[in-house]
Amino acid sequence: MATRTLTSGEVERLVDWDGLLDALERAHRGLATGLAVQPAPSPLRDPADRTVDGPAVVPMTSFAPALGLFAMKLLADAPRNRELGLPAQRSTVSVFSADTGECVGLVDGRSLTRIRTAAATALATRALARPDARVLALLGAGALAVEHAAAIARVLDLDAVPVWSRSPERAAQTVAALRDAGLPARVAASAEAAVRDADVLCTLTPSAAPIVEPDWIRRGLHVNAVGSPPRPIYSELPPAVFAAADRVVVDSRAVALADSGNVRNALAAGAVAEGDLVELGEVLEGLVPGRTAPGDVTVFNSVGIGLQDLAAADHVLRRAAEAGAGTMVTIRE
Repeated sequence: MATRTLTSGEVERLVDWDGLLDALERAHRGLATGLAVQPAPSPLRDPADRTVDGPAVVPMTSFAPALGLFAMKLLADAPRNRELGLPAQRSTVSVFSADTGECVGLVDGRSLTRIRTAAATALATRALARPDARVLALLGAGALAVEHAAAIARVLDLDAVPVWSRSPERAAQTVAALRDAGLPARVAASAEAAVRDADVLCTLTPSAAPIVEPDWIRRGLHVNAVGSPPRPIYSELPPAVFAAADRVVVDSRAVALADSGNVRNALAAGAVAEGDLVELGEVLEGLVPGRTAPGDVTVFNSVGIGLQDLAAADHVLRRAAEAGAGTMVTIRE
């Protein structure tokens, strides 16, 4: 039995964005209609380490019967790595045949996670933002910000991309990269200035405290809160932003309730009720309306789900098979 392995560089070269968006949409629709399985992950932690930022191993499982596949993304979440100049997260996605149990693919998670996260945000933006939205604000200036701007530019015609970061140098570097890619980016004077100008806002930081004030939010804004790692201690949005929203959408209700600091804080504050949370697939299926008026405020809160990784991994593995890309490894004779 041979298993196809893909590096992050190969993933970046193999992605077809239209195909990836279609794959993610099918995955979310399947989840909404009961045709896919997405349990909430159960992190594994050292019982002796009771600190909030202690390392954790997060097994993210999913099953897509329509694809005949199940997957396990093993995520190592080590926030203290940032102090060492190392990645805070590392992951690998293993994809298996549901019929035979064979491991058909191993995909490095670095690029796959970044790209599928941006693609899921673009999918939500296409479903929830005003069609005439033209200004995309980015709070955060890492690789995820660059990927998000490129992804959302595929679903909206952008006139301006204000970028804010706590590091002015990082903001300037990100703006330069976006301009090189043909996007109308500029450095925002402040987080408030970026948000007040925006039609669509993406928060893309691992912040433990909210970085958006509720009085910055104007009517008609669509917010993508996607930067927080899957730990309840992180929260980019205060509960008042959820209280002001006409629709709060999550990628998976079970995962959001387990892992999203934004959602858990909003629930605890009474800003939103559990029954108010709508899954993205429910909106895509037309089971629940998304935006109902131009002045609605909509929020998409995502910590990422294994089903997205499965759909994205299947997409690149299929394209790799067609191109003869990747490395075939025999793991069982």
